[in-house]
Amino acid sequence: MDEFFLQFLWKFQKFNSQTLTLTDDQSLIVFQPGFQNEHSGPDFREAKLKIDEITWSGSVEIHYKSSDWIRHNHSKDKAYENVILHVVWIHDQEIAVKGSQLPTLQLSDFVSQDLETTYRKYINQPETIRCADQLSNIPQIQMSTLLDRSLASRLEQKSQLVLDTLREVGEDWEETTYRMIGRNFGFKTNAEPFERLMASMPYSILRKHLHRPEQVHALIFGMAGFLEEVTDQYSESLQAEFDFLKKKYNLSPQLMRHHWKFARMRPANFPTVRLAQFAAMIQGNNQLFARLIGSENLKDIQEMIRQPLPEYWQEHYDFGKVSTRSQKIGKSSLENVIINSLAPVLAAYSKYLDEISYLEKAQTLLEQLPAEKNSIIKKWDAVGVASQHAADSQALIYQYREFCTKKRCLNCNIGISILNRPQ
Repeated sequence: MDEFFLQFLWKFQKFNSQTLTLTDDQSLIVFQPGFQNEHSGPDFREAKLKIDEITWSGSVEIHYKSSDWIRHNHSKDKAYENVILHVVWIHDQEIAVKGSQLPTLQLSDFVSQDLETTYRKYINQPETIRCADQLSNIPQIQMSTLLDRSLASRLEQKSQLVLDTLREVGEDWEETTYRMIGRNFGFKTNAEPFERLMASMPYSILRKHLHRPEQVHALIFGMAGFLEEVTDQYSESLQAEFDFLKKKYNLSPQLMRHHWKFARMRPANFPTVRLAQFAAMIQGNNQLFARLIGSENLKDIQEMIRQPLPEYWQEHYDFGKVSTRSQKIGKSSLENVIINSLAPVLAAYSKYLDEISYLEKAQTLLEQLPAEKNSIIKKWDAVGVASQHAADSQALIYQYREFCTKKRCLNCNIGISILNRPQ
């Protein structure tokens, strides 16, 4: 028995509420179960109850066992001092608050066995998307509401990483944007070495050399560990530039070529290509963050990222290795950077300023991009839930990871509507 189910039972009063008695035989009448609390503190606030002849207003806490109150350290938390009722499935221990016994309702005495069986059968299905066979009966407005809420939560989740990075770099939004974009240029395979590169190669130094593209490339490839050995005239010239700049700024490279993954990758995805694309983007923008928030449309942002490559990288996929194909960043990679780096930066800036316009800008960006194609979106497609754009796919990724895989159906408006139908 999980607490999600117990919270559901209390919220919707899914039990025989006409004859409620507490564990000490006092009578209980529920006038208002309270409002579910999604933050820290008691599970329900502003409940109104009558215990015997006295009416109480306050909070309600839900647990599987009474002893969970002690296990969760609520006795030491002042936020729980206004709890007027402890709702449990199994009463195994008396609990005292400020010297008085806490009134306790043992729900298992009043809940239909059929309701518990229905819930267990539903939640223990082998399918991860448990509502799949009933989604066709869900009104479109309800699905739209779910997507809107999940997208907002997805952006909130991602914006937290941005704000954490902002604090790490001393409230510098330019450095933060640089790191967020850089992290994403590594994609999944080389995200870790890209993060290490960003941490060791400050954007403030790169910006001093935007008038010399070869120096920007020398700094990035040198700090990435690709200039230890030279293979041609171009790498030799970068090495010479880097040796000078490394001493000038007292830089200490933390990476070597073997830290980067090349195996089972197409040349277009090689880290050398990604680094060249990233360096070109840096060289083409004096201020990444300022350009992002000042952009007027999707095209502006695409042009910000997709900068012309140096002639050498138009013809090579690695040092000394010639390519017959263009190495400019592809459409799907470009979209990936916008979805996973720039939209979150806008959402974080919105939260930072408490200014909704930047959140709306992030959402508009996602609505202008095609839906992502990955294993999670394929699962939704298979059950008849199509993504119209990246805003939908981001919402569905969040829904799948945070609700479906965690069996949080009773925190989902669709799951609640299905399980709350009359039996």
